[in-house]
Amino acid sequence: MEDDDEPVNTLPVVSRIDDYQLFVPDRHKRDDHLPTRIPDSLKTAIKCFIITCAIRRARGQSSGHNSMLIHISRFQIWQARIKELVENVFNFYRMGIEQNNSGIINELRQTFEEDTDWYRSYLTTTQQILNSELSEIDPGVKIHTWDEVLSLLHPAAAKIQVKEIHGGARDVLDYQAYDKKYANEGDEAGLSVIAIGGNKLSRGLTLEGLSVSYYLRASRMYDTLMQMGRWFGFRPGYVDLCRLFTSRELNEWYCHIALASMELRNEFNYMSEIAGSTPKQYALRVRTHPGVLQISATNKIRSAVNVNISWSGALVETYKLSKSHEVIKSNFVSINNLVNNLKSSEADQLRSSYLWKNIKPNLVIDFLNNFIGTDNPISDSSFLVRFIEDKIRLGELTEWRIAIMNKEKAAKVETIEGLTIGQFIRNQDDKNSNEQVYYLRKSHIISPKHEFVDLSKEEYDEAMRQTNRLRVEKGKTGDPQYPNGNIVRNKIRRPENPLLIIYLLDPSGAKAVHEEKPIVGFAISFPGSQLYSNVTYAVHEDLLSMFEVDDDFEDYEDED
Repeated sequence: MEDDDEPVNTLPVVSRIDDYQLFVPDRHKRDDHLPTRIPDSLKTAIKCFIITCAIRRARGQSSGHNSMLIHISRFQIWQARIKELVENVFNFYRMGIEQNNSGIINELRQTFEEDTDWYRSYLTTTQQILNSELSEIDPGVKIHTWDEVLSLLHPAAAKIQVKEIHGGARDVLDYQAYDKKYANEGDEAGLSVIAIGGNKLSRGLTLEGLSVSYYLRASRMYDTLMQMGRWFGFRPGYVDLCRLFTSRELNEWYCHIALASMELRNEFNYMSEIAGSTPKQYALRVRTHPGVLQISATNKIRSAVNVNISWSGALVETYKLSKSHEVIKSNFVSINNLVNNLKSSEADQLRSSYLWKNIKPNLVIDFLNNFIGTDNPISDSSFLVRFIEDKIRLGELTEWRIAIMNKEKAAKVETIEGLTIGQFIRNQDDKNSNEQVYYLRKSHIISPKHEFVDLSKEEYDEAMRQTNRLRVEKGKTGDPQYPNGNIVRNKIRRPENPLLIIYLLDPSGAKAVHEEKPIVGFAISFPGSQLYSNVTYAVHEDLLSMFEVDDDFEDYEDED
């Protein structure tokens, strides 16, 4: 795979919406004025549910349960009004389908076939999944024609009910009872329902056959968000038919929680497979969010305290960059200054990079201090500088390696201090990017092999041997393409020798086609260490003895 090839492992089913504030404002009160009409995004979600039910019939799933979730407000009076509005709109579409109204039919066809600036159609979604590695997760995915869908709209819509689900509502959501009724009376099996609710939906009720979610009710608690996030799963046979309509903020919060969860899984894997630790030695930690999210309600985490845990043994990447012309220009000046101080004549010119070794950390610190990033807590330059300075005082991170990656046969090149550098294309994640923010797809700037560019042949071969041994122990077959990153950082890379990897990114990947200079980003491969500092985590107080905490550093929880 070429460096610029970007496999997508995120299902393209999220629509980030911003037209709901006049419908149900954030932090609305019980006695505020109730809404009188629903926004276009919710109308689109309702049409999506009708289409999904129809396509599932085309796939032989007519007897399966189908559910749509609408979770917007915790107030029952608001839920009752929303149900009334949603039911009116749904009945409008249902009657239009029954009467073969050309306007309604055309609206549904457009939802099936046509993309907008915030919505991805069924044809596009299914095609993207089939063209990616995600096609392997669900063999039931296939493209349908509009004629196939059109013929099944009426039986699909006729079966759908709209229900209000909360403690005071008369409606109930009992899938088993419906199946029993089907068995006794001979009705078609499978309940199709649009469920509107609040706390009852968010606290343990399972929605069978959930495919479409319209979710705007924010929580600042990790555990609550993750509990609600169970809705957004899928069942085999219709992964490409699922849709999630939510706000930009909630989408970003879930991205952060996914990162925290991934860190925990990686921690378990490293401790079990590489460090050889036992469960008794595990010390659980969860990355905190700077100033917004909480891990759980305060009364649930009284035994947890915030501690500073290091980036040692970690790969840090800038995957959220600025599109500001002034920032792009300033960061390009920073890389020019760095290369000037490094002296281009002393670089080892490799096939895909320029590499310097035995570099004093002050040059790296100067570069990081001058680098202008975003509010990404993972790679915040000020945090990194304080962490590096602390490690230097402890005798680590003292002899840096710096690599500027060079894309061969690049469409665009830049010359810096006599070095010709090919620019990489890293396409933006359109869902997380906007006019100001360039959010890299898959949250990665680095290509996997680049982290090992500074290793000697002996070091690389040893890393491959340990990686192969680990794969055999895990029962995996086939040879790996490159070493395990955790092994390299914790077993091969010396504590004195971190690697700074710098990229010049083609602005076309950020859709900033008018920018003349490349966008600068970087990654740092930090060697392992027993000395922790500088990232705030919440840790159970009984487990603090498992960590070596540097008390000289304050918590950064409230900083940007």
